[in-house]
Amino acid sequence: MGPLPAADAGAPCIVFIHGGYWQRNSKDQFASMIAGPFAHGWAAALPGYTLAPDASLTEIVAEINAALDWLAANGPAHGIAGKVVLSGWSAGGHLTAACLGHARVSAGLSISGVFELGPIRDTYLNEKLSLTDTEIETLSPLRMPMIKKPLAIAYGTAELPPLVADSRDLHAKRAVEHLPGVLIPVAGSDHFTITHELRDADGQLTQQLLLLG
Repeated sequence: MGPLPAADAGAPCIVFIHGGYWQRNSKDQFASMIAGPFAHGWAAALPGYTLAPDASLTEIVAEINAALDWLAANGPAHGIAGKVVLSGWSAGGHLTAACLGHARVSAGLSISGVFELGPIRDTYLNEKLSLTDTEIETLSPLRMPMIKKPLAIAYGTAELPPLVADSRDLHAKRAVEHLPGVLIPVAGSDHFTITHELRDADGQLTQQLLLLG
């Protein structure tokens, strides 16, 4: 998990999940993503997960929930006892929405997330994922029961159109149920430059995260 406590054990903690379409990258490559909130006195944790095809999406989701279980049980001993805000980018944005219901999580910030898995099965990305009908039905945040916790949803206005649509659709579905959480269109950002808004202490997403803490 790699917990990084703040000076104040009661400070909020960002748990950031890396992206890479569930089959690339590692948590170490995204360590800079906690820099913004860390500069504001937050604690942080960076869970890793087994990449596809060595793990199914069902197993990846279970690993993130297990990491949150670990934080709930062991966080105080590592100086992390405050509110937990779950966040992630791309595939990590999906995992944020999928794991928002964990008891240790108070709120979420999904960045450029994939919230409907059906179209993934028709692309090369599915060669390693091998999504099942059950996974598409039960692990697509747009099809899952809406969680009654704050979930901020961010996307870049220069983002891939399907990801823009997913973000807008999930926010709209939550809004129908009067659930809290803002939709954040980050002007001019694409799938990659949007991450700068959380990395930087004065970034737009860092500022939104502070509101969730």
